Amino acid sequence: MNALRDSMRLFADHLRCFGSRIFEGRPSARPPAGGVGTAERERLIRRILSTIHNNSILLCGKPGSGKTSILLHLKDRLASGGDRFSEFFSVYIDLHGVPEWLLFATVGDAVLTEIGLAAPSRVARFGSGYSHRDLAKDFRHVMRMLRERTSGQPRLVLLVDGIDELNHYKPWTTQRVRSLFMASFDGSLVMVATAVAIEKHWEQEGSPWYNFLEEIELPPVGRAKTLPG
Repeated sequence: MNALRDSMRLFADHLRCFGSRIFEGRPSARPPAGGVGTAERERLIRRILSTIHNNSILLCGKPGSGKTSILLHLKDRLASGGDRFSEFFSVYIDLHGVPEWLLFATVGDAVLTEIGLAAPSRVARFGSGYSHRDLAKDFRHVMRMLRERTSGQPRLVLLVDGIDELNHYKPWTTQRVRSLFMASFDGSLVMVATAVAIEKHWEQEGSPWYNFLEEIELPPVGRAKTLPG
């Protein structure tokens, strides 16, 4: 009985901590950090905008290099409109500190809330019973709704901050993340992610990260360097 009570208390603490982190981590509540200069950031954002039609992107850099700031500026830019063919709908997702068993629930909660299909924070109800299959089903539902909102091609852009949290997960989970983007979404689902570093073996096709993300490395803080591209 004591073991059960301790387990329930730990579970409640996880949810309470996670729930507070969700609202503290919303883009509107997090001031942009330092890192790359304005000109470099603008150049990088233009590069991202020209790439996300065809590929997902990984921004790598040490803490303080401006990764989160770039995501938030990119979100503002995407909200200002798309192009003659596409309309972008972006969702900011903070994965820092998210346990493996809440990964898909976290993503589902952020997407459904941002798009306006659910009230804030359904994570407590999703819990560990919400799988990658449930997320794929919700993605399809979201895309159907977005097609009704626009005459162009809707593109759902996931702005994932701290995807290197997956370094601590089982490879099976990372493989399921990849499978979501390999599913039949007609190129309408794309991701721009940040990380200090991700564990990968690009030379092995069996790696979940193989040929998945176009990697852009940000210069260290305080070092003047022109971004690649």
